[in-house]
Amino acid sequence: MRAISFNTGWTCRHLDGSDAPKAVSIPHDAMLEEPRHALAPSGKNGCWFEGRDYLYEKTFTVPADWADKALLLEFEGVYRNAEVALDGETLAFRPYGYTNFYVDLTGRLTPGEHKLSVIARNAEQPNSRWYTGAGIYRPVTLWL
Repeated sequence: MRAISFNTGWTCRHLDGSDAPKAVSIPHDAMLEEPRHALAPSGKNGCWFEGRDYLYEKTFTVPADWADKALLLEFEGVYRNAEVALDGETLAFRPYGYTNFYVDLTGRLTPGEHKLSVIARNAEQPNSRWYTGAGIYRPVTLWL
């Protein structure tokens, strides 16, 4: 199998907001960009950050020679309650935020442009005993 880095070309924005998507590279801790305040539900264990939900998107082009290949997308870490969709179709849900998971794309990618979407839900606070970060905080690899 061949590993293809899928860490560039992403955007991130608040899921519930009207903010413009911001270009990011993975790994990305979206929580570091949030304001801190003394009344944050996560308290000192979450470094006084507010929790939010985030939408990551990546548009990529599939070459014709991938049509008959096995394709597996590996997320090494998404915190938390990750939902992964390809071209609007939900393919995976991963509730736990600390371990890697895979999404099988075999037979789903035709030559041309596709959009990958990942929702990372971290608005429900507190949700851990320590600072967790939020978003796609570990590398993403496409295995061909």
